[in-house]
Amino acid sequence: MRLMGGRVLAAVCASALMLAGCAASTQGSPVAKGGSTAQATTVASGPREPFDPCTIPKDAVTASGLDVSTERPDFAGLTTYPGWTNCTWDATGASAWHYLSVLSSINSIDDYLRSPQNQRQVPVQVGLRDAIRYNSDYQGDPPTGCDIVLDVSGNLIIFVVDTIGSEDTLGDPCVEVQKHAADLERYLPK
Repeated sequence: MRLMGGRVLAAVCASALMLAGCAASTQGSPVAKGGSTAQATTVASGPREPFDPCTIPKDAVTASGLDVSTERPDFAGLTTYPGWTNCTWDATGASAWHYLSVLSSINSIDDYLRSPQNQRQVPVQVGLRDAIRYNSDYQGDPPTGCDIVLDVSGNLIIFVVDTIGSEDTLGDPCVEVQKHAADLERYLPK
């Protein structure tokens, strides 16, 4: 099995750390407490769980040009950060040069996009959904990878394409991430 670059691990973890505080925020609705004061308390609505990208059907993953035998449900140990989950697959073929990670979080898309590491943001469409394509600063210039982020039913979903290990970038990572996102979008929550 090919090894992935450490730069991706660093970037994913940095993003998760930046947002980890958001996942611990108080959830629920403020309600007035009994008595004459209008002091607000919070009624917990229970913990929210992020969408699990590994539930995307295997035949859809294969149809998108990804190898289901390379599935990694916790790439870079991301699930150790509250409110995050992910799934990663390598591209198929003898000259496969990239992998796709689909990350999911209960954190805010706005907070995520404000991170200075997410550069060159461009609005795009993924199916009928509005999304933002960007390059993370770790991806270099010219970038070795490309990401698309969208808000799906309160989940932050990120499609990440980058090179496998030390492979050369043999195509346009933004074309690849757009293709995979378009192929798999219908399997995301509505």
